[in-house]
Amino acid sequence: MNTINLNLIRKNPLTIPVIMADKLDIFKKYDININLKISEDFVFDGNSDFYEGRADAMVGDITFFFYMLERGKKAVLTSNLTRTIHVVGGKNYPKDLKNLKVGVNRAGLFRLYLENDLKDLMPGAKPVWINNSYERLKALEDGEIDALVAIEPFVTDVIEKGGEVIWSSKDSEKNLVMWAFDQTFCMNNKKLVSDFHKALEGAQNLFNEASPEEKIKIGVDIVGYNIEMAKRLKDFTFERQALFRHEDFNLCQEWMYREQEISKIYNSEELICDILTN
Repeated sequence: MNTINLNLIRKNPLTIPVIMADKLDIFKKYDININLKISEDFVFDGNSDFYEGRADAMVGDITFFFYMLERGKKAVLTSNLTRTIHVVGGKNYPKDLKNLKVGVNRAGLFRLYLENDLKDLMPGAKPVWINNSYERLKALEDGEIDALVAIEPFVTDVIEKGGEVIWSSKDSEKNLVMWAFDQTFCMNNKKLVSDFHKALEGAQNLFNEASPEEKIKIGVDIVGYNIEMAKRLKDFTFERQALFRHEDFNLCQEWMYREQEISKIYNSEELICDILTN
């Protein structure tokens, strides 16, 4: 049986299909063994396991991929992912959305979105660099910022305290979230990686077809959430995996190059692996 090593975060909803495919033996149908290391909470360590070779793949927004390339990691994109990034306003955020102070990770997509999707929606928005999600929540509670950029479960944390979603990355035509694999691993195991994505698609379909009550049960019985966390899944839906678009790749890297976040322009033809059609 072929092995894929992964280190993922239980709280991140993007991990759910992997846990489901593992626990429900979907991977075994494809002769895949998953050596899955689960971190219970978000770890802000720069995806060190992937960089140092202890994990064969990683998930995240595409800026993480380019930062890996800049550090010398050889990697390829194998799929896009469900978009889960939101801008969430606190209970007292200015409803005209002008000059919002938005708490955001310094290394991420928010500035790119500001130049594109959000430039008319949130005129004059001012990023406030707070890299830790929990520290952003605290800053919002203390009134230091008006809104923050977050994924679940942090989105619901804000909503439950009177906030609301201002914008979702699903509203964008772009998908800038990805699965990335070690380049050598992927090139040497194309069928394995292709089957891995097929197994994930099967798990996602099972989740999407479940009723709200069944999704909560999946969260508790399979994913390992407590009941309060699991209830946040009742309206969640996964997007179908697809080949990462070259135009999205180039939009992001050209912006990162202009902002001096990366030192060169990369060839998307070499770094986007069309593994889903294999």
